[in-house]
Amino acid sequence: MRDGSGMISIMTPPTFDAIVLAGGRGSRLGGIDKSALVHRGSTLLEHALEAVTDARRVVVVGDRPPVDGTLHTVEDPPGAGPAAAVASGLATLVDPAPLVAVLASDVPEIVAAFAQLRVLGGPAVAIDTTGRRQHLLALYPGPELKARAQRGAQEGRSMQELVEGLDVREVQVDVSDVDRREDAARFGIEL
Repeated sequence: MRDGSGMISIMTPPTFDAIVLAGGRGSRLGGIDKSALVHRGSTLLEHALEAVTDARRVVVVGDRPPVDGTLHTVEDPPGAGPAAAVASGLATLVDPAPLVAVLASDVPEIVAAFAQLRVLGGPAVAIDTTGRRQHLLALYPGPELKARAQRGAQEGRSMQELVEGLDVREVQVDVSDVDRREDAARFGIEL
């Protein structure tokens, strides 16, 4: 884009923080840690972290060893679900950036999918090929998300309840997560 002087200016995407959820029980996979599954030579958690390398700060949420270069927390209580995990991540950030990425660590193609959201430069949520909102592949307005998360206990609350009514654009992406053995097989992931 050219500025008033005729020079080309490069738009810098807005600053964002990231919360990467890596604490699911993997119950439909027999209790397997989905974030540790390997796809194309890297764990699914490593893919999620690669997607947010330009984040100001990254919080990994889950009952697991900390990851170098990131902040770490566990949802309260452990296993309380994604809304509780996001609330714990936001509490760890203390003062979230204008945008906060929320990413699940069970999406093999997350790098490309998240890049599609980032291109918009503002709040956005992925819509999968079935037309379903993927609340764990999104960029939310940080301060507003934190205010909602502080309004009470998140245990048992769904992500949909937490983010309902937030002003986000929907972005169609070709993405799916690994929840079942057949999902893993489709991506060539060995269990």
